[in-house]
Amino acid sequence: MDLKKYILEEVKPQHSNAVLGVRRFQKGEYIYMPPTKPNEVFQMVSGVVKIGSYTIDGDEVCYDFLFRQEVFGNLSYLNGQFFEFAKAVTDCELTTYDLSFYKKIIVHDHLVSEWFNRMVVSRWCKVETKLFKICTLSPMDRILSLFQEMDQKIEDSNGKFIHLPSLMTDLEISQLTGLTRQTVAKLLKSYQRVYGMPLFKTKKIKSLNNQSLQK
Repeated sequence: MDLKKYILEEVKPQHSNAVLGVRRFQKGEYIYMPPTKPNEVFQMVSGVVKIGSYTIDGDEVCYDFLFRQEVFGNLSYLNGQFFEFAKAVTDCELTTYDLSFYKKIIVHDHLVSEWFNRMVVSRWCKVETKLFKICTLSPMDRILSLFQEMDQKIEDSNGKFIHLPSLMTDLEISQLTGLTRQTVAKLLKSYQRVYGMPLFKTKKIKSLNNQSLQK
């Protein structure tokens, strides 16, 4: 469902400019960060956004990269426990929805409600699959699985196409795979030594022999 189009053409809210908007963010700019609790829900139009939280020491921890119509923000269902940042990884454009309006329409419009439920279930599945892989796959297979998940080109708000894995740092890869940064760096170096090219900087992925990579 194209939610914005559906709202404008079918719901036709009064004062649509008050409940729908468009915002642009430059690479490296925060959409929000604690203690800010935005009164908007955001949907990706173009570009990539990183979401995450903070350790006790204040270090950022990434737990997802969002793109292509994905929705994020604070729906105020967590009794004040929302402690998330959202940061533009590329120049990006977002559709914004007034929080009160969004919460009403996902309940009272059956088509939007079904769309919302599908989106939530998809996100649950994504998180559960990630946890399963962390619990069951070898370290190298976790990295390969993450690469395969992210192996696509994303258009930013300037019309430039960017290979998503090339945006990811060793630290972010480690956070998304449950590995240490040192382990990630070691395995990526092993991959480059065996296959003559870096994994997260190329479109191609070769068949792997994990025993070779562990040497």
